[in-house]
Amino acid sequence: MKRLPASLASLAALCALMFGLSGCNVRFSPYAAVVNGSEISQTQLRDALTAVVNNAGYKCSVASSGTTHIKGAGDGTYNATFSATVLSILIQDKVVRQEVARLRLPEPSALEPVADAQLQAASAPASGCTGTGASILAAFPASYRQLLVRFQLDEDALSAHLAGTTLNPGPLGAYVASHKTEMMLACVSVIETGTKATASSVRSQVLAGKSFADMARAHSIDSTTSGEGGVIGCIPDADFNAPLNKVIAGLTVGRVSSPVAFSSDWLLLLVSRRESETSQQLIPSLVAQEQSALNVFFPRILGSAKVELDPQYGTWSTKGTLARVQANTGPPADLVPNAAANAGPKVSG
Repeated sequence: MKRLPASLASLAALCALMFGLSGCNVRFSPYAAVVNGSEISQTQLRDALTAVVNNAGYKCSVASSGTTHIKGAGDGTYNATFSATVLSILIQDKVVRQEVARLRLPEPSALEPVADAQLQAASAPASGCTGTGASILAAFPASYRQLLVRFQLDEDALSAHLAGTTLNPGPLGAYVASHKTEMMLACVSVIETGTKATASSVRSQVLAGKSFADMARAHSIDSTTSGEGGVIGCIPDADFNAPLNKVIAGLTVGRVSSPVAFSSDWLLLLVSRRESETSQQLIPSLVAQEQSALNVFFPRILGSAKVELDPQYGTWSTKGTLARVQANTGPPADLVPNAAANAGPKVSG
């Protein structure tokens, strides 16, 4: 009997160890996906899956959604839809990274802590799960955490690009100076009353010299702010609901507004000062401001990307709002290491 060459014998042994097959007809590929000619390796996907699965806080949030299962039907497997979702994120990251490189958008390293803070806010655990956004992010391996930070920086850079600026300090500072309404903070206090007559009376007393803070403590029905003298905090004008955003934008520092109808009550508003946003406030504001443009931009570059997948993970679908990996359904013809393969009887080849 002819002996197998050593390399083929090793491959046969590997198949038997991994899949418990009497033969091996599983298609192997050196990549999980190829995106516009750039590979996402099997190792990169495996590391990403492991990073998510080993993060208890993140797993809790995923489980609480009730829409995604992580564990596959067989031992040592992942749910096919979960695997497709993680691979979709890696592909999205690759496409966005390529676009940032093509446009030569700057991403100053000094803004990495800002991106990290954005991720912490976005990673806040679901109700019923312990920890914080910071602890969930810290529980990821450093390599995966850096991938997430880089993806956030890419989104920030593209947001700046869509707004007509960059993340470099000079252009960003010039942009803020020319968009004060959107990017400056208004430090606002409020007195809320049940009637216009009461609001007018309180305003007259403030104009006559009474302290706005004292009047807020004595007359405001807003239990959240009255004890603090009416202080709301320092917030961009645009973040206030209409019509408050326009009223606040039109107030000079120290001037008390006329009574403003809001819901069923009446408000008096005071801008105590205006100040520039810090980097940790400015960048998220820029992303929020350009969210509508991003919602058009991301689907366009993803839909036009050339993506080839290892078929064990599914197919690349450009249908729907956002292009993504469409997971295989039902047991495939060949045994592959995902949940769909374990959904039915094992097939040996």
